[in-house]
Amino acid sequence: MKREGRSLVWLCTTISVLLFAEGIWRLADPGVGVDNVASSSFQGANFILFCVFGLCCLYWPEKPAPSASKDEEPAAGEKGVVGLDVETPAANGEGAERCKEEDAPGAKPPKRQITYLTNLKTFLTFIVVTHHTVGQFTRPVGAGLSTVAANFLSPDLQPKSSFLTGGSWFQSVDQAYFMATFFFISAYFCPRSLDRKGFKKFVIDKIVRLGGPFVLYSAFLGPLLFLMCQAYAGQPLSYSYNTGPTWFILWLLNFSIAYAVIAQFAPTLKLGMPHPFVLLAIGAALCGVFYGMTVALGGSAYAPTAWNYFGSMVFWAYGLAMYIPFFAAGVLAGRNDWLKGVEEMQTWVAWTLRVVCVGFWTLVFLMTAEYAIPIPSIEAKQWELVMNLIPPVYAVAMTLAIMQLFHQYFNAQSSLMRWAGPTAYIVYAIHFWPMNLVMITFIEIIKAAGVPVVFEGLVFFSTTADGERSLLPEACIWGGWVMLFVLTQLVVWPLGFYARKAPVLDMMF
Repeated sequence: MKREGRSLVWLCTTISVLLFAEGIWRLADPGVGVDNVASSSFQGANFILFCVFGLCCLYWPEKPAPSASKDEEPAAGEKGVVGLDVETPAANGEGAERCKEEDAPGAKPPKRQITYLTNLKTFLTFIVVTHHTVGQFTRPVGAGLSTVAANFLSPDLQPKSSFLTGGSWFQSVDQAYFMATFFFISAYFCPRSLDRKGFKKFVIDKIVRLGGPFVLYSAFLGPLLFLMCQAYAGQPLSYSYNTGPTWFILWLLNFSIAYAVIAQFAPTLKLGMPHPFVLLAIGAALCGVFYGMTVALGGSAYAPTAWNYFGSMVFWAYGLAMYIPFFAAGVLAGRNDWLKGVEEMQTWVAWTLRVVCVGFWTLVFLMTAEYAIPIPSIEAKQWELVMNLIPPVYAVAMTLAIMQLFHQYFNAQSSLMRWAGPTAYIVYAIHFWPMNLVMITFIEIIKAAGVPVVFEGLVFFSTTADGERSLLPEACIWGGWVMLFVLTQLVVWPLGFYARKAPVLDMMF
């Protein structure tokens, strides 16, 4: 145990120092485009503050407890300090833990199974990987090499792409809820973790479990991945800061430490779970915040403007109107056991939520179907208005519906899910690497088949007989996506399973 304690101190110290170094890097090299000076300066200060929190919690002297009892918290490095005991893993990176709730102090109610949260986290991680494989063929994205299924080269040409229709629909219905759900599930376990570990151990746990994977990707794996993609595409080489999917881990670390600080002086709020329809009404109110932020940040929730990505947040309309409220709701849910309300939800309420979700899916399909199916009266402005309004209320309905669905049907752990559950966090963090290696393989296959390929940045196109850029054939796009989806999923899960057993990684993941 002493050796484990020393290892934890060494690891947390190293991660804290690396966060400080990354903060200095952000201050010295602010980058360009959406990575502006203000954003980089904010991040520099953010990372240095993480370092201060980590080192102070490790080395700040504290008075020894007057007496020790058998029920006392384990010392640093022992089981329970780094979140390996009772916290159910969310796709944020909380590691693999038991799938039963711990009894509250002083009471011994029957333990109830919350395996469904582990299964939900694993499923959502699978969806995240799928989401990014689809994105490689629908629009230029920040995930490495990509092509596009839409003819954006000329505004006068209306693309007729079945892949764009299906892919845009899938990404739209995902983007509007799944990261908010991740924040909610992650926050649910924060109150119990903070109560059990205390402020110092809680912060040390977060620095190791969240700060470590973030530094690993943003300072090393992410820059190296884009360096490889730039070299392959024949583009100018640059080793630059890149958060990739770990932007979520960064902001989860921010929210978690902010909660721990606030909890030291704020009174505990006792609030039973509101009726699901009341939560829907709150979601509807947040739609106004979402729309206002969208207009302020460029007229689209996905506008590639500097302020929309400030501090590596991916879309601040989502951040203010969904991610912060959902994290706060997760804390309230954890403190007041809202899961019981979800588990005991009346059948008619559950089916109403499901119908609401399907209604949103249908609405989004009608908005995206214009790319391949001529539908009168559907215009781009109407599509933008809908997608600039509905995400918060849809996210509330979807989160409640999918949690209830998994409790009802997926509250047991099969051998496959028992293997995949602990792996989901590292899969989330590293899946861009196998995805881009498969993408390179696909490009080499179509080049060998005689399809000429040209690059503009990291976006690739085929060319016409006169050398002009053109889109890949529809069959080629569908075939490429199927290859990318299948091989990425087949590679990244076993890779993650064995990688998290490596020294150091086994303490972070």
